Amino acid sequence: MASFTNILNTLLIDLGQWLQGYLPHLSLLLMVCLVSLYADDILKLTKGVVARRHFIIRVACFVLITAFGFGLLVVWLSPLLTKALLFFGTKWLALTLLVAFFILGTIADRKNQL
Repeated sequence: MASFTNILNTLLIDLGQWLQGYLPHLSLLLMVCLVSLYADDILKLTKGVVARRHFIIRVACFVLITAFGFGLLVVWLSPLLTKALLFFGTKWLALTLLVAFFILGTIADRKNQL
């Protein structure tokens, strides 16, 4: 039994170390998925606020929110997510990523986006 535990620990650590090299890309991927899940809600809220405004104001708000708002949100929060994913350590990184993607998939399913 101790041999199986050692093999499992070694596998988890090796997989975590391998994933750690791709962690900035994976956290960016998670952030983009998260933003895309809630982008429609944010755009509907914005549309309600600027619906009766002039065309130029509506377009400017759309560009500001999508390009700068969502873009800055993804760029600024991705490094924080990278640090958060390493909270449990390299050994649990693969499992943490799996759970994070499972949570995003569950949210997408509940929002009927699958």
